Amino acid sequence: MIGGALALFVSANAVFVLIYGLAGVQGNSLFTCGYLVASEAALFYLTFRRIRLQAADYLFSAFVLSIAVSFALNVSTFDPKQVALLAIALGAYPSCRYLSFANPGVRETFVLITGGVVALGTVLSAYAMFTQWDGPYARPVVLGVTDAAAHFFLMICGLMIVAVTATGLDRQKSLQLSAFIFLPAVVFSASHVRATFIAIIVTLIFAFIATESKQRRYFGIVIGALLVAIAIGQVPPYFRNKAMVERQTAQEKATDETPAPQKTKAETPTAPEKPMGETATPQEETETPPRMESRGILLSSCRANIDMSDSIAKRKVALQDALRLLPVAGAFGFGFGAFDQISCVSMEIHNSYLQALVEFGWIGGLCFCVAIVMALVRLLPFFRGSDEARFAICGLVYMATLSVPHGILGEDRMLFAMLGLAVGVYERSTPKRPLRSFRAAAGGDGSSRPTPT
Repeated sequence: MIGGALALFVSANAVFVLIYGLAGVQGNSLFTCGYLVASEAALFYLTFRRIRLQAADYLFSAFVLSIAVSFALNVSTFDPKQVALLAIALGAYPSCRYLSFANPGVRETFVLITGGVVALGTVLSAYAMFTQWDGPYARPVVLGVTDAAAHFFLMICGLMIVAVTATGLDRQKSLQLSAFIFLPAVVFSASHVRATFIAIIVTLIFAFIATESKQRRYFGIVIGALLVAIAIGQVPPYFRNKAMVERQTAQEKATDETPAPQKTKAETPTAPEKPMGETATPQEETETPPRMESRGILLSSCRANIDMSDSIAKRKVALQDALRLLPVAGAFGFGFGAFDQISCVSMEIHNSYLQALVEFGWIGGLCFCVAIVMALVRLLPFFRGSDEARFAICGLVYMATLSVPHGILGEDRMLFAMLGLAVGVYERSTPKRPLRSFRAAAGGDGSSRPTPT
């Protein structure tokens, strides 16, 4: 039951795609909120127990307190939906703080459910890609809901891989895992998913280095199969893009051969409109004032025209803006959601660590980053001796890596969940320190002396 609850929690975005797609709607805030809250409440109820607070628990509490202070000090317009998502994301930490992944039944249920979701997502993504071959979107829109569905399904696939490899690999198991993930990797690679694949490969390489030598050959099989699948998945987009270029070239030739109608002087526009996406020359660059005060910092996005259709260019400029704002963020930052109002690209930073430092300040951001590093470093000595520790470490490495290019704190439920799980596993892996009497503490070895009669 715990494995099923955890699988449904980590598969939330994929479940939303399936439910909303079958219902023919784009989304429902009440259902989304209810599903997430119910999932976290179920995990909390099923796993609750007495715990010993760890240093990472205090750091997480300080991070939450810094968020509360930042809300109080920074007067800005908050989106209630985004605030609710942030609260739910933070709630994932205590929900998984008591979770144990040591039970084989929990692991098997988790792998079966997530594997089923990945298989279904592969079929739906492949069908959408086939039917939308000549469509305007680079990524397939699954069930008419979103073009990010392939990313959601692949993210679950990564967690399933972590769960399977955490229990150890042999020749048969590595071949079976490679065979299962090969087709999904081909489909999702053809769907233009990039950062999630990088996070999976980084996690597998980390496990390859940290595990014992006899396991490395099997990790090499999985990594090799994944790389081959990614390469094969790039073939369909190549031919699709080639066909689109040929059609566009043919249309341009046909347009050039057709004589354009002569315009009178009155019909000729005096200032032709610039096509969308065309960058301005240096003489045409203008400074656009931000919608929110940036504490005297002139941002890169506000002094140059940007091709808004180029997501990579937008993220690059957003990253530059965040780095410029970091020195003046102060102890409690600009406030939640402020970066979207300050930066002229009007988008999130897409980096959880920079977002925490810029929007919630140096105190909260450092507590957040140190908590993740501390959880990994403290748990690392148990990597080779515990399946549960391997799952917690690799899961946290995976989500922490994915939060660099795709991180949004309001949607980082899995990052906080894996952080809570890692802290809980460390607590269970370390013996409880026995309490010593004051006399023993003051007298050192004198506690072992016989009591005089």
